[in-house]
Amino acid sequence: MKRILLPILMVCGILTGCGADKVTISEINLENANDNVKNFIESVENDEKDTGTGIYIYNNSKGQRYLYLNQDFLDDGTSFGDIDIKTDENSINIYLNDISISEGEADTYKLYKIKLKGDYDYLKVFKNGKETHFEGVGA
Repeated sequence: MKRILLPILMVCGILTGCGADKVTISEINLENANDNVKNFIESVENDEKDTGTGIYIYNNSKGQRYLYLNQDFLDDGTSFGDIDIKTDENSINIYLNDISISEGEADTYKLYKIKLKGDYDYLKVFKNGKETHFEGVGA
């Protein structure tokens, strides 16, 4: 039994170690965010600026970021589309898309939680394939 268990544990350890440098992103509800994130979003929404990119990032901790998209991200007749995240050795690239909508109401915001494993020098954001910038950064 020990002869079988040891190789199985070694394979599991190797497979777990191979995914250690992954970056994950998941959509969350604002209600599930901590108070610091909620306060950041509230300050963003209360800001009286002209429209910008509508893309905001909040640095919660070394391994965790929150990406917030508001209505300023959207053009007329569009809604929030797909999101993808890719990494290379020193940068994280976030790819955002909007999609056309024919009728109905679009979401008013999107909030994503990004979990980082490892250190990265650059964080880049792209909208519909074109590099853009964050409207605001919080910590």
